[in-house]
Amino acid sequence: MAEDTSSTASNNTIPFPTLTILYLPAEAESVIEEISQKYYNITVEDCKGFFHGGVQRQYKKVTIWSQGIDSLWFNAIIASIKDLANVEYVPIVSGGIMYSV
Repeated sequence: MAEDTSSTASNNTIPFPTLTILYLPAEAESVIEEISQKYYNITVEDCKGFFHGGVQRQYKKVTIWSQGIDSLWFNAIIASIKDLANVEYVPIVSGGIMYSV
């Protein structure tokens, strides 16, 4: 007699982390250290972008893999980035949607 394993497979599902991507202007790269102390599963890549005024600029693309981002901490990081880079907004990707905060 064959054993039904369909319900067993669904009970062993691994919860997938979400990813959040921040595009930090190079002037704010010092924030990366603070991010890495809070979230260990991150990657950082150099890139060029045209996010602020359509002018080419150097960015650090920081991808954070986590089960969720602490919103108070995240708001403080965004404020630091804006201050250090002297920008009005920071481009981010969260939940598969790109927007600026």
